[in-house]
Amino acid sequence: MCECGERGRMKNNDAELSYQRYSEMEATQADALCMPACFVAPDTVDAWRHRCMYEMLNPLIEENLNEKWLTVGAGSYGLDADFLQQKGVDILASSLTVPFFEIVKEKRCFEKYSAVNVEQIPYEDEAFDFVLCKEAYRHFSRPVFCEMLRVAKDAVVLIKSYDGLKWFLDIIKSAMKRFNFGKIQTIYFEPSGNFIYRINPSEMGEKLAAMGYAAVAYKTFNDIYLPKFGNAIAGVTVGHFVTKLAIFLQDIISTFRFLISSLIILVAFEGSPSEALELEMKKIGYMLKKVPINSCVHTSGDQS
Repeated sequence: MCECGERGRMKNNDAELSYQRYSEMEATQADALCMPACFVAPDTVDAWRHRCMYEMLNPLIEENLNEKWLTVGAGSYGLDADFLQQKGVDILASSLTVPFFEIVKEKRCFEKYSAVNVEQIPYEDEAFDFVLCKEAYRHFSRPVFCEMLRVAKDAVVLIKSYDGLKWFLDIIKSAMKRFNFGKIQTIYFEPSGNFIYRINPSEMGEKLAAMGYAAVAYKTFNDIYLPKFGNAIAGVTVGHFVTKLAIFLQDIISTFRFLISSLIILVAFEGSPSEALELEMKKIGYMLKKVPINSCVHTSGDQS
């Protein structure tokens, strides 16, 4: 075998190892029965934080409730799929393994789920209207954006860490992480060995332009989990006030460009969204950019 072929085989083995590790991690977490707060304590600050993220999907959901959604990497008991199901959406939840879903099925009447490796989604082109990947992008051993686009007819939605221009406090934050972890590599890789991908809307826009897609919408935002206050009751409590204040201060610092926002929700549209949908998305803070149209299309008749 040539050197390149041997190297490719080794890389494939590394990918399989990372998936094996992640499958084992899902099984261990499922056995621990640590269900998310949104399931067992929906009135807590931690549950409120997640609802704030999911509610950014409302314009897409309300545009057409009859559309089919697929969630990929929906670990943590299929929390994102459960939100969509409560909204009346036709949803299929998927993850690398299914122990989480089997537990939720007994407790939440959660029925439509499947084990799916996102590198090879076992469904036809445009089998779903929307594909949602919330905070699971980094769990994939290789980027799988194109595979998600393949099975989505309308759009792919990603919710993940934001990768933007680093400001002064970001440099300090990175230095503190290096000091805390001890090794620079642990900033970029998770325990299963997967690289921690982050989303840059400009780079995503370039990918979509190359593939002939129409538009990209995105919204950056901040979030924080404070373990001490995660189980506090949402509302007029100290825990909720401190959490909201911490997020507000991050928003102010990000506005003045001392620190980039921590998260981003990005929607990759195959076709141009309707004017009504575009308006509703802009109302809640989305930026929408039309992707340049490729006019340099040559047919066989144009060639000499």
